[in-house]
Amino acid sequence: KYYRLQLELAKEANLPVQIHTPHRYKKHGTQRSMDIAIEHGLSPQMVIVDHNNEETVKEVLDRGFWAGFTIYPFTKMGNERMVEIVKQYGSDRIMVNSAADWGISDPLAVPKTAALMLAEGIARKDIELVTYRNAIDAFGQSNQINVSEFEIGTDIDQSRKFEGNTILRGGQQPRIDKSSIIIS
Repeated sequence: KYYRLQLELAKEANLPVQIHTPHRYKKHGTQRSMDIAIEHGLSPQMVIVDHNNEETVKEVLDRGFWAGFTIYPFTKMGNERMVEIVKQYGSDRIMVNSAADWGISDPLAVPKTAALMLAEGIARKDIELVTYRNAIDAFGQSNQINVSEFEIGTDIDQSRKFEGNTILRGGQQPRIDKSSIIIS
């Protein structure tokens, strides 16, 4: 009931939808979630199906939806498995993300997975797509993200303080980079 109401709200506001696939009966639940989104008239291009695995990815991509993968150390998706998925399916409409939530998780899972992809011979352009660009494109459909802000290099100056506070500890020297591209 509430999922349907959220879909109608997203459609009315012309916003992308992110679906959290179920932990149990994942394939059936994912299929049903996509069916309901289509039933409500949403374009698959406006729907991000998250927490995919090997069992769900093919159908999600075949039906034109975005496929998100959350890297967790011991559940959902590991980075080695993610590398194999990108090798098999490519980089179109695939997004790699991480979490720092209720369980054992690693907020650095995305850069670690990117490094493993590079070591396994996946092209840099494909790594950039699955770890960065595809998410910008998918969520940028909201027109609430100024995509050009992500294209501009950012100055990093750790000598600047915020309300007298610094992130530096124990005599660390500040990092100062001009026009740094945070993800490249």
